[in-house]
Amino acid sequence: MDYIIIGRDAASGKLLLSSGTKNGTFGEAGSVPESVSPQHCRLEFTEDGIRLKNLDINNYTYVNNRPVETMTISRIDSITLGSDRYPLDWKAVESIIPPEADIRPLREVWETYEQESINLQIKERRFNTIRSATGLITMIAIALSVVMGRQSNWYIVLYAVAILVSFLFFIKAYRDSAKLPQQRNDQNKQFQRDYACPHCGHNLGSQPYDILAQNPQCPYCRAKFIH
Repeated sequence: MDYIIIGRDAASGKLLLSSGTKNGTFGEAGSVPESVSPQHCRLEFTEDGIRLKNLDINNYTYVNNRPVETMTISRIDSITLGSDRYPLDWKAVESIIPPEADIRPLREVWETYEQESINLQIKERRFNTIRSATGLITMIAIALSVVMGRQSNWYIVLYAVAILVSFLFFIKAYRDSAKLPQQRNDQNKQFQRDYACPHCGHNLGSQPYDILAQNPQCPYCRAKFIH
């Protein structure tokens, strides 16, 4: 749960907003009346909405001109503080709220990238396995020439088949030598573009989604991860 404590900065008389990671003062010096205490009220941001809580019985906090102690509010509500009814500026509040980044779509990005990487590996290994068949055919031809003698034509046929198959695999290997690396390169570029923080667009590296989701925020823009 994120929260912001709202009050008056004693040194400058400005509006003081404090969160767990960020603080700031807003407005003109002396613009906030002394009826607003240094820790006047708190806004709690939960999955159910925004909850306003008065922090001291001596503080006066109003929502839509009604005094409250604790109340669920929205951004369209009017909040005033202290007996002087100082109006809370929602723009100042929103500047303190950490941005959010919904990373749930990145699960599919990671799973697609992982599966495509596996498919490329399988494709390469299958090709290498099939290519090894040329050596097997050659060994069979040699074995037949020993068993059946040079008078048999079978070993000649097998030698010819082995040469033909080796030639075909050579052509395919020559083509794939450029195709497979290009596919990997295109895949990695696409992954770097897609596997990025939805808020700042910075690539989030190559860690699996389940590990990425353990982080509370983006390491670059500090946007809060929603997962």
